[in-house]
Amino acid sequence: MIWEDVSREDEFNKELQRLKETFKDLEGRKLEVAFDLCEELASLKVEMKYLKTMYEEKGSVDEMPQGNYSILRTSPYFTNYLNAAKTYSSLYKQILDLYPKEIAQVKEVDELDDLQKFLRKNSK
Repeated sequence: MIWEDVSREDEFNKELQRLKETFKDLEGRKLEVAFDLCEELASLKVEMKYLKTMYEEKGSVDEMPQGNYSILRTSPYFTNYLNAAKTYSSLYKQILDLYPKEIAQVKEVDELDDLQKFLRKNSK
């Protein structure tokens, strides 16, 4: 795959729109923060696609010459991909943390399904 500047820009814009659509239900300052993080996420996603293409093409292990001998090492493309993926996950989690924590309250009803009956019976 050839990565040209125009292609990367197009990929970035598509990913940014996808992310903004995903998180558009946030409100106020939280929405602003989420959209700022979306720009970083979109940029990382495009870079991750490039890095993944490179390490898939060249392999995740690289041979590095050291004078009269060579050593095997983790490919810089693979290492950078893993670092970008960790950062991407962290930023995505930051956005998800902007959503309110919902406390699920279970109401007891007269008609319990079989699983609820089994759990209640065995928890006593």
